[in-house]
Amino acid sequence: MRPWDLDWFASLDWGFNAPFACYWWLCLPDGRYHICREWKESGVYAEDFAERFWKISREDLALTRPRYVVAGGDIKNKSGLKGNKGESVYETLAFYKLPMKDADRDRKNGWYRVHELLRPSPFGTPWLTVDPSCAYLLRTLPATPRDADDDDEIDPKFSDDHGIESVRYGAMSRPSPTVVLAKNPIGEVGKMMSEVMRGNQSPVLGAGAVRGS
Repeated sequence: MRPWDLDWFASLDWGFNAPFACYWWLCLPDGRYHICREWKESGVYAEDFAERFWKISREDLALTRPRYVVAGGDIKNKSGLKGNKGESVYETLAFYKLPMKDADRDRKNGWYRVHELLRPSPFGTPWLTVDPSCAYLLRTLPATPRDADDDDEIDPKFSDDHGIESVRYGAMSRPSPTVVLAKNPIGEVGKMMSEVMRGNQSPVLGAGAVRGS
């Protein structure tokens, strides 16, 4: 099975003046997930974001239509639009054929879900792996501090949270695995994973990587 035969989705923590963070998630047949691409930037209009999103997906990653794009942050605001159209960023992205989905904003259950995805799976890797090219996420995920007054939350003063917020939205969307036909047995997942990573060994992120002490 080729990487582009996998089902996939994207998670987005939107921002215009503040950075947004968008991630492309591959859904493996065994229930694991692999984030294969990162896009973090600020000052990008929603219309331009949509155009480049499809370009990255189709031309850079050879992927077709995603299951959905789960989005939170300032996605329902009207900042980051060309002209005064009276619609939100969410509505604009949907107009440009992105299959939008509202993020579940339950923070505590969201962080719990992220922790669970970072735990080792029976296959020897975490349930969620991240491509080495996703430098921003790999830097901020393990560096996120814990709230001193609430072990189940992150420090409210920590502002560099765009990547981990996006991952939380993705985790809470609870995507199902790619369904493979019998001719693609589960034993081929290891080979497929190697193709997905394109020869790179993704960092193994442990369960304690979400918040530091």
